[in-house]
Amino acid sequence: MRLSRPVYEGLPLIYAVIGALAIFLFYIYPLGFAGKAAFLIGCICETAAMTLFLRRKDYRALSREYRGETMDLPSDLNG
Repeated sequence: MRLSRPVYEGLPLIYAVIGALAIFLFYIYPLGFAGKAAFLIGCICETAAMTLFLRRKDYRALSREYRGETMDLPSDLNG
């Protein structure tokens, strides 16, 4: 499944907003199952947002550093 670039770039922000809203819901209504479920969903969404953000940052840094060129190593196999 391919996403358009604006949607793909906005996913960490969307996850962060959903997580923040869920944690805010827990703050407003901390009692019962719904509050605990909202907090759990909020923590999972915040973790997903940070994971996506950091993995993209690392991937982009590595792709700038290593352009994919092959190294020409001397070979003794051809004689």
